[in-house]
Amino acid sequence: MKKHPPKPDAPRFDAEGYQIDMRDINGEALPQPGKVEFKPFTHGGARAGAGRKKSGRQPVRLRLSTTTLARLRARALAEHKPLSDIAEERLAGI
Repeated sequence: MKKHPPKPDAPRFDAEGYQIDMRDINGEALPQPGKVEFKPFTHGGARAGAGRKKSGRQPVRLRLSTTTLARLRARALAEHKPLSDIAEERLAGI
């Protein structure tokens, strides 16, 4: 008959939900809390000049009838232009 390894003790938690009496994680001993120094992250975060460049255009939400939307999409597809360019041309009266 096959011998099973002994089951580890069930983890215990304090009133706030944190596990207590931890000695190691995956076999590696945990550091002593009083001896650990805080080191701030040096990588990541926002950088100056990063991101999408401003286009000068503002997003707008419109409610259009299905026929109007279908006609705008058909024209945009035929002219190989974005829908917003076609809508802007029509609204500007070009």
